[in-house]
Amino acid sequence: MQTLAPDAVDLRDTIKRLSRPHSLAGVYHLAEVWTVIAAAIYTSAMLVPPTSGLPGLGVYLAALAVIASRQHALMVLGHEAIHKRWSSHLWVNDWLGRFLALFPVFISLAKWRFIHLCHHQHTHTADDPDRAIYARYPLAASAWWRLLVRDVCGLNLVSTLKYFIDLPCVTADFNRRFLGEARERRYRQVSDMRAFWVFWSLVLLGGGYWGGTSWLLAFVLYWLIPYCSLTQIFFRVRGAIEHGNVPEPDNPYRRTRTYFMHPVAAFFLAPKRVHYHLEHHLYPAVPFYHLPRLHRLLRREVYPHEQAYYERFGQGVGKLVG
Repeated sequence: MQTLAPDAVDLRDTIKRLSRPHSLAGVYHLAEVWTVIAAAIYTSAMLVPPTSGLPGLGVYLAALAVIASRQHALMVLGHEAIHKRWSSHLWVNDWLGRFLALFPVFISLAKWRFIHLCHHQHTHTADDPDRAIYARYPLAASAWWRLLVRDVCGLNLVSTLKYFIDLPCVTADFNRRFLGEARERRYRQVSDMRAFWVFWSLVLLGGGYWGGTSWLLAFVLYWLIPYCSLTQIFFRVRGAIEHGNVPEPDNPYRRTRTYFMHPVAAFFLAPKRVHYHLEHHLYPAVPFYHLPRLHRLLRREVYPHEQAYYERFGQGVGKLVG
């Protein structure tokens, strides 16, 4: 956490208050995300099914985009659990994070927490495990579009999954190269992959038993296809703009960007106020629902003295591509 000037007592006290997690806020946002997912599935599967011709196909594609956006939102909400912001009780925090946010989108809380906290500690250094996500930028436009096409076709999916979970046969070597042997040994001590595989075994076996082939088909259409395509694009764009091609990688106020966009675009690309990324890196203990207030506070009291880095989304993308 960054340290403010010694005389900024009121500012420090305000940030301390903003850092207190509220479990009900987390539960509300989880419920909202799952309600939107359920509504999208119900509308497409029951009211205007894909078999009803062009209207059904259009509704399905809209549902696919909405579901992918909420899968992205589950990633962001799970990120709150990584920082233990759902509850002051760790078991509540991790239970919510695992079973209602991260496991459903194929992410191990333990692995991502290990990687992500290393990222916060070593941002923009050789020890940052997230360097592969942002170090390649800026890219030529052709290379950028090639990445997005591969994402929407699911061709980069294995790389994403290796980052978030342990895949049989391929992840052990990846973890050693990605984390280093010392980190990999420490991660093994906290891995929750057994719980992950039990969770998905129960979901698939239970769904198949009670819902049969219709449930399995719906699972593919309304969960796997969005995740393997649009969700990958949303995650790609957000991962790039947060740290890609920033002006001063050694300056904590200029090595990540806060970016602003239209609320409709934010619904897909920056759900749950994740675009306040500079504020998150400066004060990762502040929950996402307090980040707008933190931004206003820092913009008034701190940013004018530090040349803090924030801009419009389009400006940021222009520095990534071209």
